[in-house]
Amino acid sequence: MVFITPTNTSVLEFEGLHLYHTNRSNCSARVRLLMEEKELPWTSHHIDLGKKENISEEYFGINPKGVVPALVDDGTVVTESNDILLYLEDKFPDPGFRDVTAGRQAEIDRWLKLSGDLHLPAIKTYQYYKINAALLPKTDEEQALYDKLQTDPDLTAFHAKHSHGRSFTEEDANTAIGLLNETFAEIEEAIADGGWMVGDAYTLADISWSPTYTTLLAGSFDFGPYPNVRDWYERILQRPQFQTAVIEWRKKATYAAGSDPTIPGNAKTA
Repeated sequence: MVFITPTNTSVLEFEGLHLYHTNRSNCSARVRLLMEEKELPWTSHHIDLGKKENISEEYFGINPKGVVPALVDDGTVVTESNDILLYLEDKFPDPGFRDVTAGRQAEIDRWLKLSGDLHLPAIKTYQYYKINAALLPKTDEEQALYDKLQTDPDLTAFHAKHSHGRSFTEEDANTAIGLLNETFAEIEEAIADGGWMVGDAYTLADISWSPTYTTLLAGSFDFGPYPNVRDWYERILQRPQFQTAVIEWRKKATYAAGSDPTIPGNAKTA
């Protein structure tokens, strides 16, 4: 679990749960979803990525990777969205979302790890190729500040692919699609077992992966080969907590109005 000693010491004075997040981020959405499912009160600190509000010494002082989300709980800073899920599940166990037999606990942990491992090479790469690189260009000044603040080599290499007029390639996208298809084929099989990703219980695995479906749907990812996955998502889409934590926040995105197929009324969800 990733705990941060912030250089932005203002957050050490925070009381209760505070979430730094952005509206369309699947990583942010999974944390919002778990907090809604647990009915936890929290304070929103929305980071507008379109305005590059994450590229600042202030925010890098909270999350040294400059990404969202970051959770501050009574001054304790936790980053990495799936680690935040585990942190919240441990601190606020009722209602619980690891309600499976002891032998299947490792399956939940594996799905969370896979979600994190695939975020940069597959999920984020696909979305940047399809949507984000065009929507979120950096000026030379913004790029210079980002390069100064960012110390994570993987994120530096990723963002270098769409800086100074460069862009993600079709080869990048095809590699990402291949990884995603492998994973959704596995989820398709897992869901056939009991309707959820780990048996017959709605768990942290479903909470982690369902906002990813929403994100990939916005980039027109082809879920046609995965009927079980589409049915699973439709059931989750009916949950009021999902509507509040994921869909309603997506509606607030200034660059989503009328163009986001994940928002009801704009297009079908599958």
